Amino acid sequence: MPLFMLFSSFTKLPTFGVFLGLFGALAITPDTLFMRLSEMDAWVMMVWRGLQMGGCLMLAWLFAALFIFTAEKRQTDLAGLFSPQGLTAVAAIIFGGATFVYGIAETSVSIVLFSLACSPLFAAIFSGFLLGEKTRPATWITMAVSLLGISLTVWGGNKAVAAPEGSVVVGALCGLSTAAALGLNFVMFRARPSIPLLLANGMGAFTTGLIGLTVLSGSVVSLSVLFEGNLAAISVSGLLILPLSFVALTAATRFTRAANVSLFMLLESVLGPIWVWLGTGERPGSLTIFGGVIVIVSLAVYIRLLLEEGDS
Repeated sequence: MPLFMLFSSFTKLPTFGVFLGLFGALAITPDTLFMRLSEMDAWVMMVWRGLQMGGCLMLAWLFAALFIFTAEKRQTDLAGLFSPQGLTAVAAIIFGGATFVYGIAETSVSIVLFSLACSPLFAAIFSGFLLGEKTRPATWITMAVSLLGISLTVWGGNKAVAAPEGSVVVGALCGLSTAAALGLNFVMFRARPSIPLLLANGMGAFTTGLIGLTVLSGSVVSLSVLFEGNLAAISVSGLLILPLSFVALTAATRFTRAANVSLFMLLESVLGPIWVWLGTGERPGSLTIFGGVIVIVSLAVYIRLLLEEGDS
């Protein structure tokens, strides 16, 4: 009971959502390294990441529903999950999970992560359209500057060392699509706090895994590729990194604005390529780095403006 009371007092602190979002963003930064170390193609990674993360989170919710939650809490969770906002959040998780994995398998990690950095801008835009929160002129300016930076990362994308030789344009579009899905997801969790964090994230991830499994199920030969590659590496991502980070990030939206939470995803854009470089030797070309710096700096200025305006 004292521990519960202590935790409850922490949740009432003005900075609780900020620190929770920061923890989730830091936890997810090595994700792309383990994706690379798995040496799996897009569909196989999608299966393992989705089924492992989804199964882990749904089992956690089921355990809580059976032994901890009251009947009223279970009903509230299910009502939140099957609300328009809950179903939209699940759809965003499915779409974002698929596009992110495909982008990482297609091209340089840096291009995808620099594009993914735009998630706070999408969150701000969706908040304006769906929640009636004011969309600042700075949001549109930052979006324009960020797109310029992303264009430079794509232009120099073919100069990356030890990266997949797929389309850099497709990779950038996958990153932007994931950013839009992530921004929408955060907004939905803030719009309807009754959406169950574990169940919604779990269902979305598990469905993504089932989609990948369906694609591979055309033949027995295709299914055999599920057991090729480094299963331990992908399991670190699916069973540890993703559940911890996504629950922390989405929970943070209960305590601070969705745009503020997604701003912490900049850490993945900065640290993710460094982890991959240290672990595999993959590094972007100079023009890609320059474009990424433009994206990060423009978003850092955007963060500064938010702080000056006193957003919490």
